[in-house]
Amino acid sequence: MATVAGLVLFACTLPGLAQTAEGHPQDLSIEIINATTGEPGTVDRMVIEYITARRNSVADFQPDGSAFTARGVPIISKGKYIVTVWKDNVPYWWSKRGRELADGPVVLHVFDTVTRLEGVSLSGLNLVVRRQESIVRLEYMLQVANLAKPQVTANGYPSTFEIALPRGATEIVASYTRGPDPTDIKVDYSGEKCGLSVPLTPGQNQIRLEAVVPWTDGMEIPVGANLPVTSWSVLASPEWLEVGSTDIEENDSEQVQGFRRFVGFPLESGESVTLRLNSGEQAAGPEEDLFTQEAPAANDSGAEQDAEAKGDGSQLPLIFMGVVIIVIIVAVRRRRS
Repeated sequence: MATVAGLVLFACTLPGLAQTAEGHPQDLSIEIINATTGEPGTVDRMVIEYITARRNSVADFQPDGSAFTARGVPIISKGKYIVTVWKDNVPYWWSKRGRELADGPVVLHVFDTVTRLEGVSLSGLNLVVRRQESIVRLEYMLQVANLAKPQVTANGYPSTFEIALPRGATEIVASYTRGPDPTDIKVDYSGEKCGLSVPLTPGQNQIRLEAVVPWTDGMEIPVGANLPVTSWSVLASPEWLEVGSTDIEENDSEQVQGFRRFVGFPLESGESVTLRLNSGEQAAGPEEDLFTQEAPAANDSGAEQDAEAKGDGSQLPLIFMGVVIIVIIVAVRRRRS
């Protein structure tokens, strides 16, 4: 009987032991606010993850209403958590400590979603151009500012906004960094423009796009978007690569080793400029010509000196032989006399 009671007691403590390892189960009070209207809001899904060496999901459910309770969520007071909610298929992230979640109520702000681009601009477009033998690698670092009033998230279909890309671009990939990890972006390339399907939340949004185009001397790369571009620049590598355009100027004060840096002038929505790339390898030509022109002059001078030295040396044996002959003739004549 005692043995049976012990087994029952042991079985009852197993869940408690497991919960202690992950944290103590707690009921979390959550409130959702629509920051666009200032009224209570709703979300489609909520996920709470406990962060160790990896992300461990401890809650994943569909909330009901603007104020609700997430029951029995294992929480460690000093633990670090990521809370993610989705509204209109747009994710929103928060980093929270366990004690913040447990103390509650946890108030989370989301936004209405629109397709219009009013108040949205490219506050930064940094293009990195790398010539690599038969190809050119392009890397666009985009900073998109969403300053719409009231605050809303822009998220159009099939794309939110477009940027210009050169013809023949391949290997096009894009991602944005707003949550804990980079998130892939769906791209729609038409041959001249690339549409990006990305949610642009209020504030600054960081986007990275990469592409590859075949190299041809005199090739053209357009720069522009269907958004105003308030600031943009170009980094070109190798340093001999020539970038021609009347809409940029070289920035010598902020150079990056191995690159040439150019700064462009602001562009209006829909406006684009063209960069023309040419091989600057010929720029090394004058130095080579200068070297080859100087080298023969030095060799000719040395040759003349060698010739003079050889000429002086070749006359000495003749003079010596002449002196010997004269001495012999004089000696013979004295003996006969």
